[in-house]
Amino acid sequence: MKRLLLILFLIFSLFGLEVSAEEITSQSGQAIRKGTFIRVMVPEEFSTLTSDIGDELWFLNTQDMFIYETNAIPENTKIYGEIEDIREPVQGRDAAIKILINKMITPDKKVYRIKGHIYSENDNYIGGKQTAPTYYRKVPHYNFRLRPFLHVAPLKILDMGNHTIVKPGEELFMIFEEDVQIK
Repeated sequence: MKRLLLILFLIFSLFGLEVSAEEITSQSGQAIRKGTFIRVMVPEEFSTLTSDIGDELWFLNTQDMFIYETNAIPENTKIYGEIEDIREPVQGRDAAIKILINKMITPDKKVYRIKGHIYSENDNYIGGKQTAPTYYRKVPHYNFRLRPFLHVAPLKILDMGNHTIVKPGEELFMIFEEDVQIK
């Protein structure tokens, strides 16, 4: 028996076959890696005007997410979060809202503690776009062999920003910031 184990060990070591920690975790349960995106739908309207920091929000997962053959996040999973930060509208910039995701409940009532944000290119703030210029001035534009014509050029004075409103049915992306073990 010892001889057989020694021969198997030599064969495995010669071919470089080894069992890694990832294979062990994949047999006991799947892990959603940090940096993974999922699409979520907004079921209730919220805005920077009516919401406060710390208000709880929830979102709905719109499609199944599979890891290999395992349905890691089933459709209609509720994803809960809270408002982490609100930037009020100012001259030249619309209001913005940042949402921290902290819990996920699957349709079969499994609860997972997660860490993530609703993703946006604006440092995870929804909204916060630059407003249009308020004033324009007329500038003559000269071309060779043509009569000059007036060209409208914006000035650096921008409009006052508006509050950001997220409507029901809007789809957003959530990004995981930590690994999550799925049972």
